[in-house]
Amino acid sequence: MIKTSIAFAALSVLAFPAFAQEVTYGSLSFDYTNTSPEGGSDGDATSVVLEGEGEYTNGQFLIGAGITNDKFELEDFFEFTVRTLDVYAAYAITPEALVGAGYTNRNFDDGRFDDDINGFDVFGQYQTDAFGVAINYSRPDEDFDDFDITTFYAQAEVAPGVTLGGIVESISDIDGEAYLLSAEYDAGAIFGRGYYLSATEGDFAIFGARGAYRFDPAISLTGGFETTSGDDFFEYTALSVGGEYAFAAGVAVSARYTNIDSDNGGGGDAFALGLTYEFGARQRLDRNMSDAASDDLETGIFGLQPNFGFGLLPSGPFGFI
Repeated sequence: MIKTSIAFAALSVLAFPAFAQEVTYGSLSFDYTNTSPEGGSDGDATSVVLEGEGEYTNGQFLIGAGITNDKFELEDFFEFTVRTLDVYAAYAITPEALVGAGYTNRNFDDGRFDDDINGFDVFGQYQTDAFGVAINYSRPDEDFDDFDITTFYAQAEVAPGVTLGGIVESISDIDGEAYLLSAEYDAGAIFGRGYYLSATEGDFAIFGARGAYRFDPAISLTGGFETTSGDDFFEYTALSVGGEYAFAAGVAVSARYTNIDSDNGGGGDAFALGLTYEFGARQRLDRNMSDAASDDLETGIFGLQPNFGFGLLPSGPFGFI
């Protein structure tokens, strides 16, 4: 399959002392994806994603909002759109400790079925320059009491430039927990990140690595690898190579080629293009670590599926959709 992705992201963050009054984070992104199966057979798929998010602080209060429109279409067969709107508010008890709650509306539309669900989450974190821990409890559908998600996050800088992280997710009525472990190195010209995703009650694992070599502040070479093992998930291997060119501060274009080789004959090729504008970072540790996990899984099969907006895997709880 061939994947073509054109992305635009704008992140607006002003660096001031803690507890200042300011817009501390902002983002806007647009992605277009085209997917064709191996061998040029029928069944092309396209995906168009528009996403934005922002954070504002006033004293010890943090207010944030985000919106996503994810449209996925399988040629002459299926069309599906997920629209997500979320807002949240938090209070910084200390510069390190943050607690808050949010509200989310999701709309699912396949052209015949159009439905909205409303949910909520509560979260807390404690974060310093050396380590951070966070917890998030969410109920994606407030009218469905039997479905909730509890996720724990932890990361620590164990040496200069070296960060270890872990995410553990528990979903009601599903035995066991899903977890993702990561190790990251980011210093000087080199960025590298390895990850391992599995579940305590399942016989499957997804593991891989991605990285970048910065020739100078403008030009970077990127690459990635992902593979699977176990009896509860089909096996594949994905390899990617690409590059990035920053033609202004915080503004870069990127390209990536990925080959996916599957044991069931469903492999193919992916090509992605991107345009980004970025500076600063959001304050929420849970969202930062979740975004890094999503970036990990972009290399493989999960990067080719629509994002439901909840669960550790981008396509839904434990990847089952």
